[in-house]
Amino acid sequence: QRQMCIRDRVTTQVAERQGIPHIITISVADEILARGFKYCFRVQPDSTNMAGLTCKYVRELDKKANLGLKKIAHLHISGFGASIANKVKKLAPQYGFEVIGASSYGYGVSDLTTEIAKLKGMNADVIFDTGYLSDGILKLRTYSNLKVEPKGGIIGCSNGAYSNSAALKELGSLMNYIMDGNYYFNPRSPMTPRVMAAYEKKFTQVRFQSHSVHAYDAGLVLIDALERAASRDPKKIRDAIAGTSLKEHMAAGGAIKFDQTGQNENAMITLQQIQNQEIKVVLPEEYSDAKPMYPMPPWSKRS
Repeated sequence: QRQMCIRDRVTTQVAERQGIPHIITISVADEILARGFKYCFRVQPDSTNMAGLTCKYVRELDKKANLGLKKIAHLHISGFGASIANKVKKLAPQYGFEVIGASSYGYGVSDLTTEIAKLKGMNADVIFDTGYLSDGILKLRTYSNLKVEPKGGIIGCSNGAYSNSAALKELGSLMNYIMDGNYYFNPRSPMTPRVMAAYEKKFTQVRFQSHSVHAYDAGLVLIDALERAASRDPKKIRDAIAGTSLKEHMAAGGAIKFDQTGQNENAMITLQQIQNQEIKVVLPEEYSDAKPMYPMPPWSKRS
């Protein structure tokens, strides 16, 4: 994921300069499409969507559980994590939250005891966590070892581990009840089971992941645009992509449509939760396949 984010910052520049349509699958930073490009498009949610909807979903959980959540602390990786953290800090007040502190770390870190102890000392009501797969696994083990148990729980916000089957395979029951605001597949879409079955039949060594959803949807967008453009001319293909209104796809949200910046205006994240060592979509209800189990129990009771 980190490599894809770095790559897309560069490849979008090249595509724009050459006048070649470019469809981004997995890169979250708003800044990628904030440069006035006309040939670049993104199907997945951006960092504003990630941050804002995670705050919204946590507030919805709080209203039902009546925990009175007010204070957020944020642990995040540098780079894209800082982009997410800045958006959370900006948008949290709209949902009645205050970000009281943050702790960051670099890519490839092997120990996060100091950073997580610092976070624990902030006594926040809820912890937001942003990062990749390997550091996410490390963080969950450290949270458990240090008995970090805010009343509102530990919530992933664009976290590469917390709704990832690879992390679940590694950690097992330790992941139960963990939540993650992130892009994922729509379990209620008729397309989802068909595509997943075909994928798993063909790619027996590589599991279907949330990344696969937007890669597949990007392919659908391109096929649809090529059919409507009926041409190999890059500008005609670009114009066809810009005019996309694709209703049938694998992600949550309405039809894939691109705004003037090239962002899919109906892209949205959902809130996932690990329940009985399975990844479930719990919010919003219209895209869910399970009800949220909240508040989260202490680590000693997660089995």
